[in-house]
Amino acid sequence: MFTHHYTEAVILSELIKGEADKVFTVYTRDFGKINLLGRSIRKGKSKLGMNFQLFSHVRTGFIEGRGYKTITDVSGVSSFKKAKRNLGKLSLFYRISELFLTFIKGEEKDEKVFIFLLSAFEEIDKADFSVKEIELFYCFFSFQLMRFLGYEPHIQSCAVCKKKIEKDCFFDLEEGGAVCCFCFKKKPFSVYLKDIRILSFFLHLDIKDFPQDAKAPDYLLSEFLFFVSENPYFKK
Repeated sequence: MFTHHYTEAVILSELIKGEADKVFTVYTRDFGKINLLGRSIRKGKSKLGMNFQLFSHVRTGFIEGRGYKTITDVSGVSSFKKAKRNLGKLSLFYRISELFLTFIKGEEKDEKVFIFLLSAFEEIDKADFSVKEIELFYCFFSFQLMRFLGYEPHIQSCAVCKKKIEKDCFFDLEEGGAVCCFCFKKKPFSVYLKDIRILSFFLHLDIKDFPQDAKAPDYLLSEFLFFVSENPYFKK
């Protein structure tokens, strides 16, 4: 007898399978990241296809099968239609989903991560973002997600000598955080930071408090995400 489950989910990706099926990767409140099979969902009269759409928040039921978890029913909570009509916001959905697909491994429940993801989608849908603010939001979300996953960089003091960093420093990924100018030794993963407080905004404060005239550390973020992805854990 198949086990029937019910949960909330945010749909991160979809993949066509066969003539009429789709496989969805979703992040759920009760099971973490899982794959769900939508049988015949591409047929024009499919009831599931009306609500089970990419980058939507749904309540869904599924059964555990031998090969796949198969969707049995779904009701839509929010399709975030406003955001999907904006190319900048839509691209933000894709980028955030890619982070989850890359850095969330296996099926493991984490309700805090689910709420964080859902809140981000809701904020993107309702906020009136400028192009610059979209980039700021992506940086904020990415650093916060790394913090949830246990990869928060050390920025309270120098990772080498442990002394407090007042302002400028180098961010050394091999050391796991910021190092003062005195301790700095040139390494492939070191990035200069004019003001360490920029990172503290992304890691500990609300994005609304970020100084809008400050330059978002896009380069640092890309280097940091690459460094974390190269960790052997993520290559399993």
